[in-house]
Amino acid sequence: MKLSKLDICNFERKFIYFVQKNIQLFFFIVITILALLMRNNLRYFQSGDYVYSLKPWTDYLEAHGGFLGIKSLESNYNMPYLYILAFITYLPASTLAKIKLVSIIFDFITAILVMIIVKKLIKPSKNSLVPCLAYALTLFIPTLVLNGTVWGQCDIIYTCFILLSVYLLLEKKYIWTFIAFGIALAFKLQAIFVLPVYIFIYLKEKKFSILNFLWIPIVDFILYIPAWILGKPLAEIFDPYLMQIGQYKSLVLNFSNLYSLLPDNYDFFATAGLFLSVSVLMMFYSLLIKNNIKIDEKNYITIFLITIMLCAYFLPSMHERYMFAADVISVIYLFLYPNRIFIPFIIWFINFNAYLPVIYGFGPIIDFKIMSILYFGLIIFLIWDLMKNMINKPKSALIKKKLSYQ
Repeated sequence: MKLSKLDICNFERKFIYFVQKNIQLFFFIVITILALLMRNNLRYFQSGDYVYSLKPWTDYLEAHGGFLGIKSLESNYNMPYLYILAFITYLPASTLAKIKLVSIIFDFITAILVMIIVKKLIKPSKNSLVPCLAYALTLFIPTLVLNGTVWGQCDIIYTCFILLSVYLLLEKKYIWTFIAFGIALAFKLQAIFVLPVYIFIYLKEKKFSILNFLWIPIVDFILYIPAWILGKPLAEIFDPYLMQIGQYKSLVLNFSNLYSLLPDNYDFFATAGLFLSVSVLMMFYSLLIKNNIKIDEKNYITIFLITIMLCAYFLPSMHERYMFAADVISVIYLFLYPNRIFIPFIIWFINFNAYLPVIYGFGPIIDFKIMSILYFGLIIFLIWDLMKNMINKPKSALIKKKLSYQ
């Protein structure tokens, strides 16, 4: 018996047309659901940091009246994050779920910021999926997933405000740029890695007043006022900064940088390493400040990326999470320079290789000394590539780059 032909019905046509017309929305929703499902599956892991620090701190706050407990809590985390821990004590659900939910929320906010920045910089066609792909890729970076959902850490929060600051910089909203950066610095001292970029842009571009930098300490002070009102002594409020600077007396902890190649003699190398770091940054920016160097907004992203990598490579006492912001910024870099796809993947692998021993007691997959050499080579390549692209870049190249995403 011959089956009759089944033609597509009118409803199906309308449905397909609707999907095609709203493909960006459907893609965004599907990726969001998949990212949430994956995080829900991984959130049950309890890291050492959670067991010995985050949970005891949260339990202490809950036992001492939530926000009222901040006064007497001993912690090496900054006040804004302790406000969050105090706030979640008033919410239902387990401490583990609440702590990780905070990081997960910021995962998605950060991914949205990446999507917006990519869209602004590459200016794709109206129906392009490229910004949504940037959103998706951000949510599935291995270290981003491991950092918050598995480990329970909060590096995504300060990174989120760095990304917000970058976006506001691109929008030329300079006061809000420094307010956002001030919030990032209030959450984590590692945000200071990008401060040299703002100083460089001030000196090179001459587009905003130096007074804008005052917003950084003003915002920090405002964010610390609640802790002071609650009775926290000022010295203890600022203790986390000092603890983060001098807490570890090792040249490097579970990370691949310059000090992976040296004996772990902190007293001998640490001060010299600090001077070396400042010198390297000054040499890098001296190259960029040259008058014949033309810098556009896309170059800003590369400069942010290189600066974070230089700090994490040359500063002593770095450990596995200190290059976290580079993991996220490298997503933007990937979509600006798709022919340099290997660069973000190497950055992600350098950090992923460092995460495994800390979280799971496994690895590293490749010895830190080998990865340190690879890391250094990547920095050299990024600086060389940046300089090559900026010096007398022809307009035709810019036009061609823009058209490649249409």
